[in-house]
Amino acid sequence: MRVVLLVTDFERGGTPLRLARLARGLAARGVEVSAGSLAPRGPVSADLERDGIATFACDARGRYDAVALVRLARHLRRLRPDVVHATLTHANVAARVVGDWLRVAVVTSTATIEVERRSHLLLERLTAHLDAGHIVNSRALAQHVAESFLLAREKIHIVPPLLAPPGRRIERGAARRRLGVPAEAFAVVWAGRFDPVKRLEVAIAAVERLAGDPRTWLLIAGDGAQRGALERRIRAGPAAERVRLLGWLDDLTLLWSAADAMVFPSRTEGMPNVVLQAMAAGVPVVGSDIPALQELAGDAPRLVLVAGGAEAFADALERLRRDRAWRCELARRGTAWAHALPSPADAVEALVRIYRQVAG
Repeated sequence: MRVVLLVTDFERGGTPLRLARLARGLAARGVEVSAGSLAPRGPVSADLERDGIATFACDARGRYDAVALVRLARHLRRLRPDVVHATLTHANVAARVVGDWLRVAVVTSTATIEVERRSHLLLERLTAHLDAGHIVNSRALAQHVAESFLLAREKIHIVPPLLAPPGRRIERGAARRRLGVPAEAFAVVWAGRFDPVKRLEVAIAAVERLAGDPRTWLLIAGDGAQRGALERRIRAGPAAERVRLLGWLDDLTLLWSAADAMVFPSRTEGMPNVVLQAMAAGVPVVGSDIPALQELAGDAPRLVLVAGGAEAFADALERLRRDRAWRCELARRGTAWAHALPSPADAVEALVRIYRQVAG
């Protein structure tokens, strides 16, 4: 079976990295897989090429570069896939249009519950009927797709996320020394691609509100177009010496090993892989009270959910800082749940079955 995976760009971030894990899993399963992006090549495509997985780029100059569709058609004619599996709105729409033209089966995916860009919902709704199948990794996403894209339920498939196993934990003191964090600090962490929807300014403001003993630190692992603005925001704030921008970390083991808690104030999400990683690593999470995190929290709960801004997040973090037993219980529940998820190999196998079904 030949499968082409298509994404909007190959920059480091949750969705491109998930696509890279899927590409490696499919290759290990014996599937002939290629990975492409609408935008020019990026660091994730370079990583895949080093692993022996062919990649291509359509070199789109903007969100609505029609020439990129022509380039995509040329790549698909060359690769002759049985199935194209696209992720993110622009890749989904491009795959549907070109796949319909070339008579190639197209499976699309939704990674987030879109509330920021209404135009994305309109594009999805206008073209989703061309899907042979649509993949999501949570019940919340499945409901969103059915209601917002007007897609038939029988076309929607829930496949568990491909959760990378956590690395072996580093001794806490050693991890903190490497990160320059005092041993007695309450270390709050965040990781991902800098984007307005992530509300990083809320995480920073929440830490600025906390002045306890030991003092609370915020460690931010990631990068993106907002980096300059965030650096200026941190320098101008009252906790500049306690907020660290670590840059992009390919392996978050060091971060999890030093952390007391994770803060995740996103406005919207799908099934955030970084939260799953934190849970698997035994790091309690304080997150926004949004559908995707409600599903992860469950009834136990496994996460602390917060409705509101910096003050509400600061209150939740302060409770965790003071209540070590509560932190440990949240960590235990999260780890047990994450470790019970299907293995990456099982998730890949479920996708292969869907590919065969739609290709047939």
